[in-house]
Amino acid sequence: MKLPVVYAMHWDNIPENILKKQRSVFDHLQIELIQENANKISHGTWMNDVIKRKSSDDIIIFCDIDAFPMRRSAYLMAVENAERGAIFGLAQFSNHKKGTELYAGPMFMAFRKSTWEAMGSPALKSSTDHDAAEVMSALARKEHVDLVLSRPSSCLIPKWALGNEGVFGIGTFYGECDFFHLFESRKPAYELIFSEVADDVVADRPLNFRRYLEIVETLQPPEAERGRAGRAQGFWHRLFK
Repeated sequence: MKLPVVYAMHWDNIPENILKKQRSVFDHLQIELIQENANKISHGTWMNDVIKRKSSDDIIIFCDIDAFPMRRSAYLMAVENAERGAIFGLAQFSNHKKGTELYAGPMFMAFRKSTWEAMGSPALKSSTDHDAAEVMSALARKEHVDLVLSRPSSCLIPKWALGNEGVFGIGTFYGECDFFHLFESRKPAYELIFSEVADDVVADRPLNFRRYLEIVETLQPPEAERGRAGRAQGFWHRLFK
């Protein structure tokens, strides 16, 4: 069976090097990636457009332009969960919305289209109550659809609360270093972090956290100041449950 394609959208404000490094990781892992320029189109509107192109039996996978799986097995695990009717995603929390629970974030998210259809084919656009794609997790809980979340294990610059379960931020690693998401890739200051992590994955090297932290130390305020609490602990936040 042909494995599903991964879709990533970007606006014109994303540096070309971010696109290039993401492509290099997917090429290395032999995962088909389609990067689409949907400039000025909302994330949720674009996701619904992608879904419309697919048949009911298709597995749909979304990935943020500054995120990637760090091993092929992580991608396959997401596919397997989607095939059995579950919704897989990286654990996210909307600090600026009304939601009180974690949800499957579309920075890497997999589900079968028929699962989405069974929940009423919801619009994935951000709303008053939910961030982009968050409604799927709310409906999954209501309708007893299995929700599989890969939670953050560490991050380089802690910045946001993950509900009552910990923190996430710039340069967040999920699971057992299964996935990586930079966040705020539009800011040039963070581009080198993304490049270094991607290069280590492509070269099959051990992750060089010391190097990543050295890069963080060179950032100028306010970026560096936001991570002060993290630096006091070596910027290494383990969020075990």
